Amino acid sequence: MKKTCMSARMVSLMLVLALLAGFALPVRAGRAEQGSQAKALSFEQTASSAAPQRLLPEATEPESQAPDYANTDLVRVSIVLDRASTIGAGYATSGIAANASAMSYRDSLKQEQAGMTASIERATGNRLDVVWNLTLAANLISANIPYGQLSAIQALPGVREVILENRYDPAVYSVDEPDSPNMSTSCDMIGSAAAWACGYTGAGSRIAVIDTGIDTNHQSFSDEAFAYSLSKRAELTGQDPDAYVESLHLLDAEEITSLAGELNVPVQFQTEDLYINSKIPFGYNYIDRSLEVTHDKDSQGDHGSHVASIAAANAYIPQGDGSFSSALESVLMQGVAPDAQILTMKVFGARGGAYDSDYMAAMEDAIVLGCDSVNQSQRSL
Repeated sequence: MKKTCMSARMVSLMLVLALLAGFALPVRAGRAEQGSQAKALSFEQTASSAAPQRLLPEATEPESQAPDYANTDLVRVSIVLDRASTIGAGYATSGIAANASAMSYRDSLKQEQAGMTASIERATGNRLDVVWNLTLAANLISANIPYGQLSAIQALPGVREVILENRYDPAVYSVDEPDSPNMSTSCDMIGSAAAWACGYTGAGSRIAVIDTGIDTNHQSFSDEAFAYSLSKRAELTGQDPDAYVESLHLLDAEEITSLAGELNVPVQFQTEDLYINSKIPFGYNYIDRSLEVTHDKDSQGDHGSHVASIAAANAYIPQGDGSFSSALESVLMQGVAPDAQILTMKVFGARGGAYDSDYMAAMEDAIVLGCDSVNQSQRSL
């Protein structure tokens, strides 16, 4: 046994020596070559400042570019004021509409913006075309102005900056292929089935979809099927259906009425107009300033319905005889949170696409209305 061990050690030692010899040979060869063909190396020291000039191309004068806009061109801008927004001042978003201190601070921002609007009109000599007064998520005035007035507004005391807003348009195209959604399998990829099995169906949750609107007559958004699903949930938990629904604190017309003064919605629209039904309790068109939230009156596409169905398409589909069938079995389609409410905030309409502040106005309202989730498909937010 010892002999075998010693042999192994000898083999290891020989391998190590062979490796070392391989490293040593080139060095000896190099020294021999230096001895037979020794040549002196000369160096020229150059100032360090001169080296980059030899490596970099010659500097060229930048080409002058014409401005993107003429002074008379109307542009949408966000006039951001110095004071922090309501949320930026530290107020929590949860239940913010019921926070008297937060709403008082927000009112002070509104008064400040009114004063700033008057200052801008004096400085420019023109009436300011105000689109939005945002005070919750941002403290800014969105307005349409001649491009040439931008610098004058920027120079006013109390103005932090003036930003040109971006406009977004949906990529709409049509194909001659039938729609074939299969949420019954795709939901397994994100674990929805496991959540449903544990009783998590989104009941009592509010999801705002800021998009192209919604098909209010689609079978997947049926108010009756929504109510039926909640009754089934109550049955499974052994609760009285009415008591169960009351415990969910669903958004209703009464709550919208109490929040109307805090929404970015013109006061002429009544609560009964904004409230559609218990599945879609809120709907407003922020781009056209109207109550038209379907896809029928514009060519902006039905992406909003697509997104809303992925999020919260009902678990049941109404049948012609007054009964209901499982959505997963009958149409292979059920939202991730089928018992959640959908708040439709349309920002693409007859007037085209949305500017940055149109999105922000909808987001502020989603916060005021107590949404648990906000979906915005613009870019990759």
